[in-house]
Amino acid sequence: MPTTVITGRDVTFTIGGNTFDAQATSATLTGTVNRQTYETLDGKAYKVIDNDFSLAVEMLADWGATGSLCEILWGVAESAPNTGISTVFTAASGAVFTFQVLPTWPSAGGTAPDAQTVSLTFQVIGVPAENFA
Repeated sequence: MPTTVITGRDVTFTIGGNTFDAQATSATLTGTVNRQTYETLDGKAYKVIDNDFSLAVEMLADWGATGSLCEILWGVAESAPNTGISTVFTAASGAVFTFQVLPTWPSAGGTAPDAQTVSLTFQVIGVPAENFA
């Protein structure tokens, strides 16, 4: 099988009907299986009891900008911390994941003279729906 190099990826957040995607510099969706192992008289038995997904996002900070995603995320984390944010993550053309994440507080600041960046790790609600076309 020939080597395939994938370079496309994009993440879009929809909050209050507004769509944000231009600030992201990195996005990684990660899933973990919580599997229990039981020792029986017949040998080992396995049971998946939960799945846990997270979305790690690096983005340029946009504090103070009109319609700032950082400020909106801060407000949502403060006012509705248990309400999902609609998210679409495109790993490559034809591999699209749709899910909701729980709000988290964005960081502020950074080192000089670099641009301010924000690192966020969102808890994903449930298992992402995938569309592999």
